[in-house]
Amino acid sequence: MSETSASRYSAVAIVLHWAIATAIIGNILIGWWMGDALKEPASQAQAIAAFQLHKSIGLSVLLLSLVRLGWRLGHPVPPLPAHMPAWERIAASGVHWIFYGLMIGLPLSGWLYVSTGWSAPTDRPLEVPTLYFGLFQVPHLFGLEHAAEATRRAVSHAALLTHENFARAVIYVLLPLHVLGALKHHFKDRDDVLTRMIPGLKAASGEAGPRDPKRALAIGVGLGAVVVAAIAIVAALVSTPASAPAVAQAPEPPAAAQGAVEEKVAAPVEAEAAAAAPAPSVPAQAGPPAAWAVNSAQSEIAFTGVHAGVNFRGRFARWRADIRFDPDNLAQSSAAVTVETGSAADGVPLHDQSMPTREWFDVANHPTATFRATRFRRGAGGAYTATGTLTLKGKDIPITLPFTLTIAGNTATMSGRASIDRAAADLGMASDPDAEYVSQAIGVEVRVVATRAP
Repeated sequence: MSETSASRYSAVAIVLHWAIATAIIGNILIGWWMGDALKEPASQAQAIAAFQLHKSIGLSVLLLSLVRLGWRLGHPVPPLPAHMPAWERIAASGVHWIFYGLMIGLPLSGWLYVSTGWSAPTDRPLEVPTLYFGLFQVPHLFGLEHAAEATRRAVSHAALLTHENFARAVIYVLLPLHVLGALKHHFKDRDDVLTRMIPGLKAASGEAGPRDPKRALAIGVGLGAVVVAAIAIVAALVSTPASAPAVAQAPEPPAAAQGAVEEKVAAPVEAEAAAAAPAPSVPAQAGPPAAWAVNSAQSEIAFTGVHAGVNFRGRFARWRADIRFDPDNLAQSSAAVTVETGSAADGVPLHDQSMPTREWFDVANHPTATFRATRFRRGAGGAYTATGTLTLKGKDIPITLPFTLTIAGNTATMSGRASIDRAAADLGMASDPDAEYVSQAIGVEVRVVATRAP
């Protein structure tokens, strides 16, 4: 059925019109809310989720608007009422085409803004991936994430200003003109302009339009899908955990960094180990320490922290260890662990897509991290302390790892916890140097089950 059939819009045009209108208005409201919510600790987690929804809805608007424009060019709109004066026809056509420009320009300017990896409000880098409803990562425009910092900054400020002004133009100018014009036609002019776009609405003149069951079904299904999608988006936003003080698995003080940070952090960890009544290191015995083969199915290297007030816990799926350890020959014992940083995941799509980026693990340039234990000390009751160096993103970070160890026959079970200072490891320091969103201390939990090599 053509657009002009029975002087009505087609089912496709009606569904696209209301889907785009609902998405644009809802997304502008989300955008206004999330900017303020991000500043409040109690609503940070929901605001961060809202940003991803905002971007996903915006990209949907862009796609639907391009489809709508293509449909419009191939299907002329129903003719305007004959009684309309020339100036009103020109105004209606102008508003119509400006709407198309804003429907495309509004999300496009937002996409350009996030592509810069720069936060205009804080005027510093903010490299956050765009995940389309959590399904896949959307590429940045024009390779802006690789541009010079001055370029990213300039484009970021210009794109955000454009995006905000486009939103104001829609809400404060075009939308009121559009609505008032439609109401004028319906109640003052008493023509069928409004009824063309609102299924089931009778013209103010009292005349009923022709009935088409197939068209009505198509419109009903399409608008029903729009309603379901809107409800799903609202439910996803409401169900996002609100920020709250993290109480579970609070990371220990960071055992890393240089200078004053190292004194402040590493000393308390060693003091804690000393409090467990450590005994002097056992002198080396004849023969090298035994080699141990790690049972990967029962072993784990995990990381913990807090993001926007909500605890997270992830793990590295791929790692290997060369362990040569003898509790009676600690002087010659050693351990070297190599972790594939690209295997880090905690099940939160935003986190999983962010961790490989250059601001976090920078997997492209530093695909692995290594920990080498150079000294072991034994305490009481199966307590030990390993001291060594973590090499992460090319930086050497001193680490003290208290752990417990039990050996039953040829099977050893080890469990330990340490903490890494994000500043020392240069993790997320461009976007979040003051730990406003991600905790400064990232906990590391290690569990190893290994078998003594023959």
